Amino acid sequence: QQPLFPFPDALLHTNHPQQAPATALHILQHLFATLSSPSTPHHWDAQARHHLLNHLQHFIHHMEQCLPAKGMLFKRQGPRNLLLSINKYFRDIQDFLHAHNHSACAWDHVRLEARVCFQRIDVLIRQMK
Repeated sequence: QQPLFPFPDALLHTNHPQQAPATALHILQHLFATLSSPSTPHHWDAQARHHLLNHLQHFIHHMEQCLPAKGMLFKRQGPRNLLLSINKYFRDIQDFLHAHNHSACAWDHVRLEARVCFQRIDVLIRQMK
């Protein structure tokens, strides 16, 4: 079956030392924005969601401290289309939610995709070590 949101896997393969953390940071920022939406389903555990958002914010802050100025991340280090690929990937997710009226079923697809994103962030973090 074709994935609903094809992840730009080229983002996981980079030789530049700052590209992996910059990509991970950008994905984390988009995940935070998506999962902090007021349209998330009411049946989701609010305390667990709040806990997750706090952790995401903590990791985002930590990674921002470790990287050069945000404007320099993708300008100096690799093709700009990597940043655009991340933006398009998350725009596709937002469009999917909108097309399905932010239904609980649509959010379940997004929740599963967020899990995949965390796995890809793990790959990127391993590249940083």
